[in-house]
Amino acid sequence: MASSPNLKNPRSSASAAMAARDWASLPPDILITVFLMLGPAEIMRGAERACSAWRRVAVDDPALWRRIDMGTEVLPFSSGGRAAAHAAMDRAAGECEAFSGPCDNHLLFCLVQRAPSLKVLHVKHLYAQNKVLNLVLKRLPLLEDLEISPSFASTPSENLLQSVCKDCPRLKKLRLNCSESFDFYNGNGVALEIIHGGIAPMHDLRSIELLHCDLTTQGLRAILDNCPLLETLHITGFLVGGKIDEKLRRKCARVKDLTLPDKSVKLYRFHRNGPVRRQVSGPLEMDD
Repeated sequence: MASSPNLKNPRSSASAAMAARDWASLPPDILITVFLMLGPAEIMRGAERACSAWRRVAVDDPALWRRIDMGTEVLPFSSGGRAAAHAAMDRAAGECEAFSGPCDNHLLFCLVQRAPSLKVLHVKHLYAQNKVLNLVLKRLPLLEDLEISPSFASTPSENLLQSVCKDCPRLKKLRLNCSESFDFYNGNGVALEIIHGGIAPMHDLRSIELLHCDLTTQGLRAILDNCPLLETLHITGFLVGGKIDEKLRRKCARVKDLTLPDKSVKLYRFHRNGPVRRQVSGPLEMDD
């Protein structure tokens, strides 16, 4: 039976309505709300290319670029990745408060120049020298939330925690993840951060995560003594030598959310600055 010419196909009507809608005329405040849900990468790669009206909003409103998340797949030393990061910071017009993504030496210095008010910095993959990182952190005095994941290409260091605490006294949250760093000197895979000495007093620090670390009892004591407001302490890796005595256990009890290494290890160094050999000796021990 032939369909009546007066009956309209619902799908055709919907498609026609969508085609007739003028998306370029959407009010800027609605576009900004949508763009904020997309994020910088999606705006640059897609949304702002839809029409000139959308691009004007994407380029001209710094509010869209106060929090920049460049993801993890775009390498900072590639021409496209570096250009995208620079463009995002330029659009923030000095108002960027949070940056997340891989960083090399060049991009770290760029953050200092174009995002001096940065409060949150999450370096998902660090492709930079530690001395450059230290210089940059000293010039970002408002940092409150810092995450660093050294990559296989960054310079290994046994004092990353100490230097970060010295450079960033206002931190409230700190996360160091050494799972991708490589011990080039000893050639034994992951270069574990060794937490063995004192740190600068951190009066505002509430949360510390140290992933894939060698923790000594001296290092644990220094963290607990110098971070009076600490509420969360997560450390994975190994406890190096010794035991957690009753006094140190009482200090640990003051932390609401506590995770310590579940295995202990003994370190053998062949000479002062020579290779290190680890011998796992069993579960972490506490004095009874």
